[in-house]
Amino acid sequence: MQVDTIDERLALFRAMMEHAGLSPDSGIVSDEELRAAAQRCLGCRAAEECHHWMADKSPADPVPGFCRNEGHFAQWVAETIARETAALEA
Repeated sequence: MQVDTIDERLALFRAMMEHAGLSPDSGIVSDEELRAAAQRCLGCRAAEECHHWMADKSPADPVPGFCRNEGHFAQWVAETIARETAALEA
């Protein structure tokens, strides 16, 4: 499958974000950060690789290194865990 439309790219972005344990609708990530992450995905040259990876991944697989948002997803997950931990300790 050739991935060449904005809708296909944004579907991959959403799927990768959800695979990382994040929801674009959660409000955890600011709109500005979310737009920047989507732009990184739209400009990525690994769309075909991403599509194939998404088709073959298992739930335990980490976000792959070719993902331009890998570090951002990891940071957002860490921030989410920190917020939830702080809320439990309060």
